[in-house]
Amino acid sequence: MDPMPTKKTTGARGRKPLPPAPKLKKLIGPSFIILGLGLGSGEVILWPYLASNFGLGMAWAILLGVTMQFFINMEVSRYALAHGESIFVGFAKKWKWLPMWFILSTFLGFGWPGIGLAGATLFAGALGVDDVHAVAVGIFLLIGFFLSVGRVLYKSVERLQMIVIGLGVPFIFLLALYLSRSQDVVTLAQGLVGQGEGFWFLPLGIPLATFLGALAYSGARGNLNLAQSCYVRDKGYGMGRYADRITSVITGDGGEQKISLRGSTFAMTEENLKRWKKWWKVRASGQFCRLK
Repeated sequence: MDPMPTKKTTGARGRKPLPPAPKLKKLIGPSFIILGLGLGSGEVILWPYLASNFGLGMAWAILLGVTMQFFINMEVSRYALAHGESIFVGFAKKWKWLPMWFILSTFLGFGWPGIGLAGATLFAGALGVDDVHAVAVGIFLLIGFFLSVGRVLYKSVERLQMIVIGLGVPFIFLLALYLSRSQDVVTLAQGLVGQGEGFWFLPLGIPLATFLGALAYSGARGNLNLAQSCYVRDKGYGMGRYADRITSVITGDGGEQKISLRGSTFAMTEENLKRWKKWWKVRASGQFCRLK
């Protein structure tokens, strides 16, 4: 994987100096967002279904799926760092109808809030509330409120995801420790190398479509991986420092917003290339921390 942007990829747009890279601890924002978005159907439906029916011998596939997404996220981030725009804009330059596909495919996956309703069902059951739909509507209104009161949309999403991850991940980890036994740890270690209970890698009778779906949904998946470029740009990393920000219609600057989706790139000078290598180093370290 070549980490350096080429003259072919940088194009002939306006050039600006590449900002210096910050320390690693300053790069956790987009990783929090994509980690939160990754907790979807693969993690709460498909993999629990496979593990409960076929055991932890399927853990190797989870590791494989997450590893593949690591490299996808790195390449998506590289484009945003070098161009200061989302990769969706880059795709649109290749074929003008591609944005229609991304809009349609995103709507088909997220237009119907099935995961939200499933979560509301559990929440309502824990509270002893019979009207699940009212709980779901209330949750979505609360989310919309948090996203609207912040001045910059990206920062609102980042803060909300930090709260979700900060509460959810430790709770899941502690729950797993409470429910697991020492033998489960051994079984998990064996599953990471493909050894299951009476099978290697794939057990007999496993639904192939379900397995492939779970493999693809190990992590953020699909358009959410591509959306990593939006978070890199909106956070102001690399050439995203010069990108326009989407502000709230309530607490923003007010009036009509004029936002350019196109970014800018940097000249191949010695100083810029030196900064680029540091950007790539800290970005790769940040992605690896999220992988772990």
